[in-house]
Amino acid sequence: MDADAPDLSGEIAHEGTRFSPQWGILLGVLLAYGEMILRLLSGKDLVDSVWPHAVRSLEWTLRLRESPTLTLSLFLLVGAAAFGLRTRVKSTSERAVWLALPYAALGLLLGLISLHFLLDVFYLRGAFLMLPTLMGWGLACLLIALGGPPTLRKSGETRPSATRAFHVLGVFFAAWLVMPGVPALAGFAPTPPAAPTMGYGSVPGPYTLEQYRSPYALPDEVIEVQGPLEDDVEFSVYVTLPHLPEELPISHLPLAVLLHGFGYPDIDAYQGWISHLGAKGVAVAFIQYPSDLRPIGHEDHEATYQDGMSDYLQHTYRDVAIRAGLDHLEDILLGSEREAQLEAHLGDVRIDPSSLWVGGHSLGAAYTFLSLDSALERGWGTHALVVALEAPASRPMQASLQPNLSLIPEETLVQIGVPQDDMSVGMCPGAFHQRMFNALPTERNQLIEIQSDHYGYPRLVASHYLQTDPARDTLSDWSFYRRIDAQADYLVAHGRNDTFTADWAFQYMTDETMLTGMGEWSDGTPVLPLIWHRNAIDDVQAFQDCN
Repeated sequence: MDADAPDLSGEIAHEGTRFSPQWGILLGVLLAYGEMILRLLSGKDLVDSVWPHAVRSLEWTLRLRESPTLTLSLFLLVGAAAFGLRTRVKSTSERAVWLALPYAALGLLLGLISLHFLLDVFYLRGAFLMLPTLMGWGLACLLIALGGPPTLRKSGETRPSATRAFHVLGVFFAAWLVMPGVPALAGFAPTPPAAPTMGYGSVPGPYTLEQYRSPYALPDEVIEVQGPLEDDVEFSVYVTLPHLPEELPISHLPLAVLLHGFGYPDIDAYQGWISHLGAKGVAVAFIQYPSDLRPIGHEDHEATYQDGMSDYLQHTYRDVAIRAGLDHLEDILLGSEREAQLEAHLGDVRIDPSSLWVGGHSLGAAYTFLSLDSALERGWGTHALVVALEAPASRPMQASLQPNLSLIPEETLVQIGVPQDDMSVGMCPGAFHQRMFNALPTERNQLIEIQSDHYGYPRLVASHYLQTDPARDTLSDWSFYRRIDAQADYLVAHGRNDTFTADWAFQYMTDETMLTGMGEWSDGTPVLPLIWHRNAIDDVQAFQDCN
């Protein structure tokens, strides 16, 4: 420690009182966790409470990824500020109250770092590199600004000090945070492949889109068990339609029904998914359904999990809501008297649900079995059918909610995407769901394992939210959106009896090289490919624990 630096480990005398600036650390930590604590106190669960911070972290990471200049500028700015603070601390002749502010900043930083590690364990899985590097740099700068260079002994003393030992450990911990990001910051780390510029997975097309919202009435039995967390949601069916050039002889469009994940009825999180389907020439219906349901006995109910199923009491009520949404969709889009805004857009073009896409994300993927069952009962999906389950959760166990899949057509294709680092639902439900379609030929019943690749920068991490817009990155473009484009092409072509395009899309999705290839890092190293499992539960050792 500098000889002329004040001893910051003691208390500060101020107008007859004893004041310790280190209390600012506690204040900073509370500030870091304050939003999460307030959301927990308001009744939100842990995931909803930490979600805003997770989204901000992701936004900052993406900014730092996209702009090395911004990242380097922040590093220099933090270093300059720390140098100025160090100069001020060294010139302080007495223990000053203002020192509580940098200590509060230190506490805030420690709180944010601890939050990052919690998110990393349960969600991020190493995806964020530059953000912890920046936080580590800030921590090192603050520690050195407040306590000087890392030494075990105070100036003039021969024995190590416990305070100085913690200071040294803090600086080395900060250096440990910084080091993984140095190659990326210096531009030495290989970069992942850019999004495809042509073909599947590139910019959605060929059509532009228009989106319409139509609220629907939840059934009374659902309203009676609703909780307060979704009071601001007007549950609606969002219909996205392509603009078709008048000169094209298109008389009908296939239908897609998309369901969102638990507690995530935000259509903005799924616009990329919708765009890639709709721009190929599919009418896409996004159905909002309630998550916060509190039927009698739900608090004491201990859920049972078995074979990719669960027996939550809420399943029954959400099934009722989803079927009400499908009824509304049928009324406004498929009936003889379509809703005025949809009629004005479509004119003479009809929606033909005999060519049907059904799918969803997380809980919405599990509830795809409900929407598919209802659709088949209505006579939809009789010509061609695509089932897309992405990061699926457990489906309902109740006997009354089991789907009748005997009516699925010969031209059915099932793709179930399971991210390798899915810390929300894992990969087992998807593997069990694959068994529901065992009557199909193996090439038409696919479980797609999406691998994480930590090779370069930015790291490619297959998380639970890979398919949503806030988490979209190169891994999403290659592992997910290419498949969505091919699925849409397959369905549209079948609806128009275009066997050439339908065969090409099918070949793309069943040729292992084309399906699983993920491009190369900038140094030529192949990105870890997708893994296509034909019968995961029975044939793949990694899924044996699911049983």
